[in-house]
Amino acid sequence: MSELKSCVACGRTYPRTTDNFHRSKDGFHSRCRRCRNKEGRQKRQKKTNEKLDRIERGAVRLFTEAAAIGGAHIPHSSELIEVIMQYFGGVRGFGNAYLKQFYDAPPGGAFRTKMLDSIVRLVSANTAMGGAKKPLDLMSEEELESELRRQIMQAAMGIAQPNVIESQAVQALPVPPTAQEAPQEGEVAT
Repeated sequence: MSELKSCVACGRTYPRTTDNFHRSKDGFHSRCRRCRNKEGRQKRQKKTNEKLDRIERGAVRLFTEAAAIGGAHIPHSSELIEVIMQYFGGVRGFGNAYLKQFYDAPPGGAFRTKMLDSIVRLVSANTAMGGAKKPLDLMSEEELESELRRQIMQAAMGIAQPNVIESQAVQALPVPPTAQEAPQEGEVAT
């Protein structure tokens, strides 16, 4: 048995050791460690890309099927985002896929710049819509009451007049009776 072995992939000759070749049932594999490792990385990358392609095709198919029905069946944008996020494995899965695409793009390229710009615009729009607020299930009772009061006042201001409430209109509002003034059962309010 020869002390040297040639790799069938790259053609280089190496000493026949486990440092250079993986073990097989009958000795050593015909490809060197470098070539087998490179081949493994390429297979994993291909599998990942195929999975991303399936996810993208599925997301497009879901959207086009829902939109093709038309009318009330066109998904609301939040529903669409929710379905897409589920398809990617949730927000974390989508973030991982997005980050993978970012790092696969050439550094300093236009694609990376566009990706960063889209994230900045998304965060700005989400913040403007109230996405930066603490979720309701994490608020204390005082914070919930304050938020409810704020929303009621905002709704009342929108009904009366946008951005303006005249003091005469506020004074003309009926005052609810206190507990002592409230009519008793069977009485008629005057």
